[in-house]
Amino acid sequence: MMLAIFRNFLALFFCVSIAGFSQVIENDITIELGQTNFPIERPFTISVIIPNSDTRPSITFPDIAGFTKKGTSASVTPSEIGGKTITNQVITQNYQARAPGRFRVPPFSIQVNDETVQSEGTILVVRSSATASIPTNLTATAIVPPPNGSAFLSLRASKSIIFSGESVALTLSFFVADNYPYKLSFTALDKQLQAINKKIRPANAWEENLNITELNPMPVSVGGKKFREFRLYQSVFFPLSNQTLKLPAVTLWLGKEPIIGPPSAKPETIVFTSKPLTVAVRPLPAHPLRGRVPVGLFRLEEGLERQRVSVGQSVRYTFSVTGEGNIATLPAPETLSDTTAVDVFPPKERHTINNSGTEVTGHKTFTYFVVPHQNGMISLINRFQWIYFNPQTARYDTLRPRLQLQVGKKGSAIAINSTVEAALSGTNGETVVVTPAGDSLYAGIETMDSTHQPLSIPVLIRAIANVLIVLMLLGMIFVFFKR
Repeated sequence: MMLAIFRNFLALFFCVSIAGFSQVIENDITIELGQTNFPIERPFTISVIIPNSDTRPSITFPDIAGFTKKGTSASVTPSEIGGKTITNQVITQNYQARAPGRFRVPPFSIQVNDETVQSEGTILVVRSSATASIPTNLTATAIVPPPNGSAFLSLRASKSIIFSGESVALTLSFFVADNYPYKLSFTALDKQLQAINKKIRPANAWEENLNITELNPMPVSVGGKKFREFRLYQSVFFPLSNQTLKLPAVTLWLGKEPIIGPPSAKPETIVFTSKPLTVAVRPLPAHPLRGRVPVGLFRLEEGLERQRVSVGQSVRYTFSVTGEGNIATLPAPETLSDTTAVDVFPPKERHTINNSGTEVTGHKTFTYFVVPHQNGMISLINRFQWIYFNPQTARYDTLRPRLQLQVGKKGSAIAINSTVEAALSGTNGETVVVTPAGDSLYAGIETMDSTHQPLSIPVLIRAIANVLIVLMLLGMIFVFFKR
């Protein structure tokens, strides 16, 4: 008797475990490699996909022989799984090939928080291009070395005068000439950089840090001489006030040993000091929304899921702001009061940020559900507007929709191409037809066709597990009372 009860409890525990695992959201971190056969002007990418993560971790990507790292990009995508909203992070490292050829990416691993993710590597084929060429070295035209200096520390800004909210890139680099007669070594660099960052990081400013984790020398030409540049710090700032950015001089200690002659018992310490830097911040011109609108260079990319719908039929509309600026903090477009003919529901947001170290670019997409209540042509220009300040023209500008929605004329829905088609991914493109009665969204819900539903594997597994649990419970009760 007891043995039978124990056997049934064991089976019940097994079924409950299956049901529990069927409802767990997959949290596997994966590595995705970009296209392996590409022209030389196109970068190769390695992406780390982190599901269900609200914070952006610091990731060290591997070096690839024959390639130079060219900045990272981050994409944040919210999605719904099991009725819960989760945030997925996609962090991408760009690699630029130095020359055409065939390259091998050996197997590598990437540490993400406390988890190690493996990749088998691949073979890259870089094709030459007659229309593009990659320079073999960089020219630092804005850098002036000190007199008689063959090694120096430089702190520079991408702009000397900016508007409040406009981006400015700060770069701290150490330059050493190819013919420098001493061997230099970085000592306690992490500790030194922490102290330097606190001094040069502007107060009351939004920061997008490039997060340099490796020191890779880059060949540059300064004043007609060949140098190697070690970039120590690179970040883009967006001042939130009109205060001038005053960055003090910073120092860097290095170990020095002669190249010719016997090595010294104790390396000599040499100190390099940068020059102070000032970036003037101008207030925005007078405007009713001054201080509350984004600053940057933006354009609108929009799309409609369907161009023609019936009255009461919902349609997705995407309003995507693309360009250069503080992408992470871009607000949603303003919904105008002229909405008597349509219902506009709050948007879902997603954004992608690309940080090259000198500028922050990307896009932020707002996806709306629009439900019309009247027949005719509905112009979306009367429903949305997005105001921003253009620092190049020093004027305020407004992004307004150009698309129009045809309501009425029953027929099959017409799909149109959209520049933000990716923002609509994850939908099945089906149409919900509602018979209107007044202005209620739920009017005519009894006529909706729910016979065709997409198959969800997790939901199917969960349903089977629940049925098995019920059967096991009934079986256990039957055996218990029979004996």
